Amino acid sequence: MNRLTIVSAAALAFGLSVACTREPAKSETPAATVDQPPSAQPAPASAKAEHVFRGKVEQVDATAKTLTVNGENVEGWMGAMTMTYTPDKPDVFSKVKVGDQITAKVFDGDFSTLHDVQVTTPASK
Repeated sequence: MNRLTIVSAAALAFGLSVACTREPAKSETPAATVDQPPSAQPAPASAKAEHVFRGKVEQVDATAKTLTVNGENVEGWMGAMTMTYTPDKPDVFSKVKVGDQITAKVFDGDFSTLHDVQVTTPASK
């Protein structure tokens, strides 16, 4: 390495160490304080936005533990499409049949699991 590269790397490392260890200025306030009510505190970073999913069951595969559902558009989560999902609870397979209209909860970042599946309109017989 040449001298310029070494000096540049050292300056970068020093700058990063100073930036990472500085204390916040008095004008900076933390995102949440102990005296704020829970509703005023921001959601944890791990919390994912919840959406309502609606669709028509096209296939039930209890062996693979999957449902193929023609899902409606879920604004902010996924466009309308037919896709295979895994329900979060195994009892879904005892109550859901092909042709049923269902609702479920879905969460940002998880495009494969349906939570709290409910039959809204049973299949016609």
